Amino acid sequence: MLKELQVKNFAIIDDVKISFKEGLNCLTGETGAGKTLIIEAINLLIGERADSDLIRDNEEKLLVQGYFDFRNNAGVRDFLLSHNILEAEDFESDIVISRELNKTGKNKAFINGLYTQVGILKQLGNYFIDLHGQHEHQYLLDQKTHIDIIDNFGKEPLLAVKEKYIEYYDKYQANLKKINQLLQMQKNREMHLQDLEFRYDELNKINMCDNEENELENELRILKNYENIYKLVSEAEETVKGNSEENSSLSDKVFLLQKNISQLSGIDHNFKAYSERISLLADLIGEISHFISSYLSDFEFSRERLDEVQQRLFQLSEVKKKYNIDLENIGEYIEKIKDEIEGYQSLDQDIEKVENELLLIKRELIESAILLSSCRDKAKAVLEEKIIGELKDLNFKSVSFTAKRLYVTDDEGIEIDGKTVKFNRNGIDDLQFYISLNIGETERPLKKVASGGEISRIMLALKSALSSADNISTMVFDEIDSGIGGTTSIVVGEKIYNISMSKQVIVITHLAQIACFSDHHYFIDKYIEGNRTKIRIKRLEDHDRTIEISRMLGGIGDIDISL
Repeated sequence: MLKELQVKNFAIIDDVKISFKEGLNCLTGETGAGKTLIIEAINLLIGERADSDLIRDNEEKLLVQGYFDFRNNAGVRDFLLSHNILEAEDFESDIVISRELNKTGKNKAFINGLYTQVGILKQLGNYFIDLHGQHEHQYLLDQKTHIDIIDNFGKEPLLAVKEKYIEYYDKYQANLKKINQLLQMQKNREMHLQDLEFRYDELNKINMCDNEENELENELRILKNYENIYKLVSEAEETVKGNSEENSSLSDKVFLLQKNISQLSGIDHNFKAYSERISLLADLIGEISHFISSYLSDFEFSRERLDEVQQRLFQLSEVKKKYNIDLENIGEYIEKIKDEIEGYQSLDQDIEKVENELLLIKRELIESAILLSSCRDKAKAVLEEKIIGELKDLNFKSVSFTAKRLYVTDDEGIEIDGKTVKFNRNGIDDLQFYISLNIGETERPLKKVASGGEISRIMLALKSALSSADNISTMVFDEIDSGIGGTTSIVVGEKIYNISMSKQVIVITHLAQIACFSDHHYFIDKYIEGNRTKIRIKRLEDHDRTIEISRMLGGIGDIDISL
């Protein structure tokens, strides 16, 4: 619900705050006092268009800010969480929605101080506020909402049947998607199968070993650098083994050094650490000597082998380019191709299996859809009767109201009343509210009939009948009393009050018969200060409220008969 509204620099509004409560909040005042500006300010918080002409003269920008309690509104909560606008813990306190507009026409919108798009506010508004007046924010006129209204009105077991139907529908759609994919595969089977088999054969013929590419690249480097390698290894052998009696080997020198250091360490213990390390060096020199001897004995150059290695590496490179694969994963790639080939080979059996499953699911879907329609018929009958009663209370004496079922035809649907009807997530029904206000007039869609002074009463009748069937937490009525009086105005007041028993209602009225039902009464008037017009809002209590309702009755607040 809306807990507090702050408006700054909005038309003749300088800076006002108004705290709204649960129940029926009533705003009254003389014509032109600025009551409707409060409604227009609320409009900005639900994403309606803002015009820079609304900015108060000599000011740079206007600000509208609303403090909302959404703890009991699951729709708002789900919307804000799913759009990653707020976290779950943010709902433990008030949610602040702000709208700013400057002279250049630049709009800014914020939710809890975080910048958001104005379009998000417009979507969000559908979940918590229903505004009736000169700038209608009425989801009831939108045909797309009518089927959900019926379903919510029907409650259990209708919603349980709908939930089960949606389960079948989603399952049916998943299988339908699967069969279409399989049929598409079947259509292109020969071409794809030939391609897969060619790739499988080609990759298998390569007969690639693990790490073969790396080993071949290393061998290629060796073969290309044969002369340099031979020279370097020969020099290393000469260094380690020596080449004459005068030039002793490195091994002999290290052995002699090891012997001398070992003897020294027996005399001077400071040599002990070096003795151990020289022992390791001697072992290393021995290993190097053995490796070099073995390397040279096996080392040879072959032009034929060089050509073989280069040709094999070129072959592997072409495969990498052709199939855009990492050769280290070639085994997985070949296995994947094999699975695809087997999938195509068993395609006919798979199609037959899914088609049989689809037939079973479609049978369950049809039964569920027919049951859902039947449940809706019962809910529709009750709702139609209730709305007609509400409309007659509001002085529509010859009214008729119907929630008409409109089928959408589709070749893939089911046979209903001689038509092939389309499935969707709502079943096979497409509902729209039709109304006639006078005898002899054909019922027409609600949005085409409701206009002028009648719209508020029609909407009020609908909201009275549906007050327990939607999740809207705040309803706003601007000029709800337009074109009514007498007994009808008292009935309007009663109906608004009844709605306020389950949700917050904010109403602007000129009729005492409506204002007298309010739980919280606010008086709005204009005054002059420093050659500027301003408005103020005062919450009326006790005697002040009596005086204001008296004024609304007789035009003068202190006339005894009015009091």
